Amino acid sequence: MGLTGKRVVILAESLYNELELWYPVLRFRAAGIKVEIVGTGSALTYTSKFGMPVDVDTSADQVSASEVDAVIIPGGYAPDHLRRYPAVLKLVRDALAQGKVVAAICHAGWVLASAGVARGRTVTSVAAIKDDMINAGARWVDEEVVRDGNLITSRTPTDLPAFTDAILAMLGGVESSSLGQVSETTSAVEALRLAVQAEKSAFQFYSMAVDKVKDAEAKNVFHDLAGEEERHLKIVQDEYNRLTQDPGWDRYSIWRDVI
Repeated sequence: MGLTGKRVVILAESLYNELELWYPVLRFRAAGIKVEIVGTGSALTYTSKFGMPVDVDTSADQVSASEVDAVIIPGGYAPDHLRRYPAVLKLVRDALAQGKVVAAICHAGWVLASAGVARGRTVTSVAAIKDDMINAGARWVDEEVVRDGNLITSRTPTDLPAFTDAILAMLGGVESSSLGQVSETTSAVEALRLAVQAEKSAFQFYSMAVDKVKDAEAKNVFHDLAGEEERHLKIVQDEYNRLTQDPGWDRYSIWRDVI
């Protein structure tokens, strides 16, 4: 996937959300990315909302945005602690300004607001802080993952697959493993869910390429590919939505050993 050598930092503080921290940590490490846990300097170990500890590798004041490829901000109530440290806010601002990936999920929008980087951006978050994001100058939408330039946001732990897919795509590694998981024993619903993820990853990759390439002809090629993937995504998403609403839909009877 071309991700070996990439460096991602994930911010941590007291009362972090377990899934929103550990899911990206494990998934990115499995992809060959160097992942470091970065705290505020207030402690060497933090506990989650339910008491799960995480040891930090370093503190935000020791990290330069120029040396990392992405900054990930998990939710829980940790963001309310993170936002109080100037070094954390500087790292987030610098990373965005330098074109690095910054990703925030759930209550992590609080850090974006305090860093002053939400204004003018289209974002999402847990609905509980929707007003905070709007008051910080953002355009808030209710979607599982939103990409605005190099800023990625999601709502809740249920969005983590799409959230991490989007981050991986922006880091230059569209995962090919999802559709590779489909076999003769895979249900139609699961196969379509994986297809939706794959189409989203492809669309995000081509969209990123449009922004990154300088050659006009190459930019047009990726623009056309992004448009095709967006069309494919809508088709597959519609199929998935209908099948989840009606599992007995005849169109997919072939998936059910019907004799």
